[in-house]
Amino acid sequence: MTKTPNLKELIEQNRKTITKMLSGSDTAKRLRNLHWIRDELSKETKILFQYPNYMPQKEKQFYLDFSNIKNLGTAWDFIVQHENIKTIDTYAIRQIHKILCKDTDIPGGEYRISSAHIMQLGIHAPNYMQMLYRLDDIQYHINDERVPVLTRAFNIHYDIIAAQPFNDYNKRTARLVMNWFLISKGYRPILFNKRTDKENYMTALRARAQGDTKAYSHYMYECMLRTQREIIKRLRKSRIM
Repeated sequence: MTKTPNLKELIEQNRKTITKMLSGSDTAKRLRNLHWIRDELSKETKILFQYPNYMPQKEKQFYLDFSNIKNLGTAWDFIVQHENIKTIDTYAIRQIHKILCKDTDIPGGEYRISSAHIMQLGIHAPNYMQMLYRLDDIQYHINDERVPVLTRAFNIHYDIIAAQPFNDYNKRTARLVMNWFLISKGYRPILFNKRTDKENYMTALRARAQGDTKAYSHYMYECMLRTQREIIKRLRKSRIM
């Protein structure tokens, strides 16, 4: 945990480096960078997706169908088009969820109306009757300028997951909203696109659910730093990106 301050310093240095590398870039270069992130987000979802326990192994590769992947790309395009958003509110969160749910059997943008127990984290979600108040509270903390940007970003991610506002796609929505917030504040997204994230991502969330904010934040810092380094590497390697 003692490395966390150093990670934050490295992240800030990389943020400035990436901003400088992309400043004045032509449209093609910027778009290629954004498309790479778009592709990696699809890869991330396949890695992190928790398949139902009852599903046979041979069927798992087909569970994330074309609509899910297409909707993820559409949601990312929406975020890019609205990267200069001033305030991420409950409407914006519901809008992302609505895009993710298009052509699926999940009611997009509609709050759940039943109780929810998050088995993977071992916690109960708030009563559905309190959902409006919980989302308003999340909206308040997202836009609380007294709190550091990265702290708010990590809190947005966890708070949406812990609230379980929707019937499904809560983690997916939380990751996109967090990245939207980061982009609006001049950062790059955090990608959980390595095979090790399958286990480490849930371990970090469980740590946070048990009150270990340091372990959770440390993992998030590491993933952010890893993503930044990958972006810098790709920008330096190819002049056409």
